[in-house]
Amino acid sequence: MKAYLNRLNLTLIIVTYSVIVIVLLPQLSSYIVFIGITCAAWRIGHFIGRVALLSPLLLGLFAVAMSALTVSIIYSQGLFTLLLHLVFLGFSLKFLELRTRRDVYFFINTGFILTALFFIFNTSIGSALIASLLLLLLLATLLSLHVQQLYKKAFIKLLFKSCLISLPLASLLFVVIPRLPSLWKMPLQKQATTGLSDSVSPGGIAKLSRSSALAFRATFKDKVVPENERYWRAMTLDNFDGTTWSQSDQKKQQESLAKRGAGLSFYPTQKGNKVEYELIIEPHYNYWVPVLDYALTPSGLVSLSDYSLRSEQPIVTRKAFSIEQMDSVNTKKLTPVQIRQLTQLPTLNSAVENPQTEQWITDNLRKGHSKEQILRLLLARFSMHFTYTLKPPLLGKSQVDDFLFTTQAGFCVHYASSYLYVARRLGFPARMVTGYLGGEWQASEGFFTVRQYDAHAWVEIWSDGGWQRVDPTSFVAPERVESGLEASLTNSNEFLADELFSLQKWQSVELLNALRVRLAQMDYLWARYVVNFDNGKQLRLLQYWLAKFPWLNITYTVFLLMAAIFSALLLMIFKPWQRKKIALEDKLYLSLQSHFTQQGYPRQMGQSISDYCALLSVQKPSSAALLGNFAQRYNAIKYQPSLSETERKKMLRQLQLLIKQLIKI
Repeated sequence: MKAYLNRLNLTLIIVTYSVIVIVLLPQLSSYIVFIGITCAAWRIGHFIGRVALLSPLLLGLFAVAMSALTVSIIYSQGLFTLLLHLVFLGFSLKFLELRTRRDVYFFINTGFILTALFFIFNTSIGSALIASLLLLLLLATLLSLHVQQLYKKAFIKLLFKSCLISLPLASLLFVVIPRLPSLWKMPLQKQATTGLSDSVSPGGIAKLSRSSALAFRATFKDKVVPENERYWRAMTLDNFDGTTWSQSDQKKQQESLAKRGAGLSFYPTQKGNKVEYELIIEPHYNYWVPVLDYALTPSGLVSLSDYSLRSEQPIVTRKAFSIEQMDSVNTKKLTPVQIRQLTQLPTLNSAVENPQTEQWITDNLRKGHSKEQILRLLLARFSMHFTYTLKPPLLGKSQVDDFLFTTQAGFCVHYASSYLYVARRLGFPARMVTGYLGGEWQASEGFFTVRQYDAHAWVEIWSDGGWQRVDPTSFVAPERVESGLEASLTNSNEFLADELFSLQKWQSVELLNALRVRLAQMDYLWARYVVNFDNGKQLRLLQYWLAKFPWLNITYTVFLLMAAIFSALLLMIFKPWQRKKIALEDKLYLSLQSHFTQQGYPRQMGQSISDYCALLSVQKPSSAALLGNFAQRYNAIKYQPSLSETERKKMLRQLQLLIKQLIKI
């Protein structure tokens, strides 16, 4: 083992590697993590003298074999994922090749690359703090190779000082470096789709609503949409097989076209007033973008015929969209094909028929009730006899019958599904819409926070030549629309029952709620001004600066700013204004030398203070005692480690008295 790689070096290397493995674990295959842990264990075993390092030949063969295995396993998952695994493999194999300082440099530089890759998958402020910890560990490892003699306090001080002096340059580069588009397609295979699905059955959204995970945030430019109009649509489901609502073939075809950037032809002519807002959407590894009715089509998105928006690329990182919304649109008449699809139901002789519901509809028609009146009767029935709950009883094959006439307890999908079934049986074109409802208002920063427990399902029914929104849930639990999920539940213990340690669950505790709000504000500001600092915002910021100096252009500004930062860094490092500090005892000794040099008795090269004072004593016998005392006290101050601070100050005062007496002679 080389002497430079001591216990501190290896400890920092192992800790750094372990943290990187933990933070990248969701993106790594289990086999490559196993290889890395094996390499780390082997290196630790070598450090304690239990095993020998592999020879360069064996190590090279092992690296080639593992690289080939990685390519064969990961190749089908995309170029980016393959490169990530190969970089991590090289990072892990460095445990078996730390023979020189150059090897450690490669290890540290690879760690910096993996830290940058970590930001591709994680963009929250918490992730930034984790990445900062990784950078500190990597820099500490690098620093430990060169300053092993520093005691702990000085080591930490030098580490943080090195980081602080680089912050101005890092900030400048963040502002001025152009934002380049991705050079590869982002991988999806290691991520489960988050949030809403393209099919739903009773109880499906209820499971999602037990999660406090952030879905998106919304900031309105001027006018804020009223609370009872805050229905964030994501997708519509128009096909029903008796148990599950899903997208029809026509809808799936539109979705497929949207992924290729097509779909604008589906958007109707706009009219009415306009509302502008910005969305910051969390990664959900899908294409849908939750928007209010009726959103225009911004850059990078396409519109579908149901007024929903789709991204041209899956949303795999935090992403911001500027949305313009109209309060009404000119609708087109439904075609016969659309009417047939929007009134589709399983046949009456199928295994999932609902005879009680059919009989209820028939009885009301015989009583002379119109179809519209029957739908209103159903909503009134909800408001009188039903319960809103996240834990509804299980339903049988005849789901609508069981819900309407037996259990009478359910979540939003139960109410929307049963209403849709009755509407379609009566011949009304209707569809289910899934998305989110409401959101928590953050007054200090002026934005809404929408979480997964705000997921919701409602109905749109074709009436009077246009689509009308009907939310059956609002009749059984109006609090759901007005105050959110928690206020609407009959049993408050159901709210986030699976997340005991979530701050959202403990909003009633004032201190915890204040902490939750503050963290949300910080994360929002980070997402808006750092994560989503794109080309447009960068250009507007530079133009704002340049407006104050018309004679500058962007190129000159960038060079001037970089020159200013580099100059500041050089000044901070070399500190030309600072003179070398001279201890008081040395100043007194220099005064002694200067005085006797002027009298013709200079100090010779390499002559100690004791020898110099002895020489002066021969030339100045009357001052021999004073010179001896001066040399004795100087040496005690300079070289006696057991000298206390009080004794040192006392001897310094004595030196000052002695030098005054000697100079008078």
